[in-house]
Amino acid sequence: MENKISHKIIFESVVGSQSYGLATPQSDEDIKGVYIQTDKDILANKYVPQIEVDKDIVYYELRRFLELVSTANPNVLELLYAPENCIRIAEPEWIVLLHYRESFLTKQAYFTYSGYAKTQLAKASGLNKKFNWEKKRTEKKNIADFCKVLDRDSGKTSTLNEWIPSNNLRDDNVGLTSINGIRDGYKLYVGDYYKGWGNDNTNEPKKSIVAKEDTNLWMGFMYFNRESYSTHCREYSEYQKWLKNRNEDRTAINKKHGQDYDGKNIMHTVRLIMTAQEIPTEKKVNVDRTKNRDFLLDIKNGKLT
Repeated sequence: MENKISHKIIFESVVGSQSYGLATPQSDEDIKGVYIQTDKDILANKYVPQIEVDKDIVYYELRRFLELVSTANPNVLELLYAPENCIRIAEPEWIVLLHYRESFLTKQAYFTYSGYAKTQLAKASGLNKKFNWEKKRTEKKNIADFCKVLDRDSGKTSTLNEWIPSNNLRDDNVGLTSINGIRDGYKLYVGDYYKGWGNDNTNEPKKSIVAKEDTNLWMGFMYFNRESYSTHCREYSEYQKWLKNRNEDRTAINKKHGQDYDGKNIMHTVRLIMTAQEIPTEKKVNVDRTKNRDFLLDIKNGKLT
């Protein structure tokens, strides 16, 4: 890989599934490294603590690395114990640092590893996990789906999108006026001269001017659930972004085992616990989990409940 960092790199290693001994043919190659920025840059107030080349390649400036490793950050602490076959660059400055790596194995690891494991577990078992969203046939909705109408004559409630066709009306037959003292509450009128409630690109119901003689001709009350609409827009945007960037092979595995969780997150939960349990007894971080490979991959592939 061509070096895209202008600063002096003192350490670079393949990380992730490759270093854990858990790689499969579909696995990406992730890179992490440590660099030293020049005194000139630092004194010129040009300090850069971290460089993300892309989502798979990250480098830390030495000072930033030491800050993170001093807190027993699992993703950074494991760099001090990277398997030799994964290391690409190890300059003398890095070798000196390795002589002190046991000093970073503190009791804080109990909290950081358990906390990270809990995070992975939450991601895996979340009911709103994005690969399950497709079951709900996620579609972009408009504000009319979040507007509830109380029909004046029938007393029944329905969404505005349901109410309009059920009364043989068009969108532009609808007129809305605010109700004083009721946030997002409206009176609903019908006529050929109104502006309509809006359109698919509208984020607010559109109001109409109602003539004095028509003020008693309202057909119902309408309430716009603004909070639910905002939540839908945010989740839909997140979902579209996830669709664009998702790992198709990982998604296929999760769908295949059909247990409504992300097997990769569960696998890393168990890996983190195993690693943490060994730190106080072996006085090191065992990054390579080849000895547990079959068991961990069975978890990832949903062969274990």
